[in-house]
Amino acid sequence: MRWLLAGLLFALAVALAIGTVAIRAGNAALRFRVENSYHAIQDRIVELRRLSLEQAQAAVPESLARSMWAHVRAEAQRRLESLQ
Repeated sequence: MRWLLAGLLFALAVALAIGTVAIRAGNAALRFRVENSYHAIQDRIVELRRLSLEQAQAAVPESLARSMWAHVRAEAQRRLESLQ
């Protein structure tokens, strides 16, 4: 009877060790995915700040006026070409 209990306890210990290793492997894989997502989000935050700064610089009245005149000239050129 003691040998049977010892065998069952050993089997339980092995099962517990295998389960622990499986959980740790799952946690490591999940941690890797979370870290990759975190770094991707940080990269996007930096890009958003850069684009926001570019937009703020592009919203200067002189820049907007240059852009408007470029569109007006392009439209005038398009209309001249359509008449010919």
